[in-house]
Amino acid sequence: MNRFKLMCITFTTSLLLVYFVAQPAKANDRVPKVLYLTFDDGPGFIYTPKILDILQREHAKATFFVIGNRVLELPGIIKRMSNEGHEIGNHGFIHPSFEFPNQETQPTVSDIIKTDKIIEKICHKKPLYYRPPGGVINESEIKHILAHGHRIALWTVDSEDWKTASSQKIYDNVTQHARPNSIVLFHDGVSNSRYTIQALPNIIHYYRSKGYVFSTLPITSKKLPGILYQASKRTQKA
Repeated sequence: MNRFKLMCITFTTSLLLVYFVAQPAKANDRVPKVLYLTFDDGPGFIYTPKILDILQREHAKATFFVIGNRVLELPGIIKRMSNEGHEIGNHGFIHPSFEFPNQETQPTVSDIIKTDKIIEKICHKKPLYYRPPGGVINESEIKHILAHGHRIALWTVDSEDWKTASSQKIYDNVTQHARPNSIVLFHDGVSNSRYTIQALPNIIHYYRSKGYVFSTLPITSKKLPGILYQASKRTQKA
C-alpha cells in the first residue's frame, strides 16, 4: 500500500470517528421509557413487605395508595415505603367494598383529609395523589378533592390481579397492554396479591430488558394519561 492511500484511509477513518462520537443522541435515546407501578388497598402485613422486598431487590420505585385505617394498624410498613423512596397516595380511610360490600358508598372529603393527616404524621409529607376506591368518582367529588390540593390518579392498565388467580394471567395482562408512561394497577392488600408477588419480578425483568425504568408518579408538572389535574369546565361551574 503506497503512502498516499494510507493517508487517505487514515483521514477517512478519523472523519468517521469524529462523526459517530460527535453526533448527539436522538431525543428518543436520551429519554428513558417509564412505567409507573401502583399498588392499592394496603398496607397488608403479608404481601406488602414482600412487594417492597422485590422492588428493593430490583431497584424499582412505585406508588402505593393506602387505606387510612390500615395505615393506623401498620405504620411501620408505611415508614418503610417512604424511607425506600416510594410515593404514598391516599386511598381513603376505609375501602367501601371491604367495609360495606352491599352499599354504594365512597370516601367523603373528610375521610380523605383524615387519611392525609395520618400519612403526614408518619411520613412528614402530605400525599399529593388520591385514588378513589374502584376508580369510582363523580364530578362533585372531583371538584372538592382537586380543591384540596390533590391530583386524582386513576390508571391506564389494569393487571386484574384483584380477580385473577394466576400469575401468568397477571403477567400477560400487563405485558400485552403497558406502554411508555402507562400507569399500571396492582394490589398489595387483597388475598390474590400472592399471585402479584409471583408475577411482579417477571414483569419488571420484561420491561427492563426493553429499556424501561420504574418510577413513582411524578410530583412535577409532567402530565400523564390517567391523572386528573383539574376539573372539567362543567365540573368547575357546578
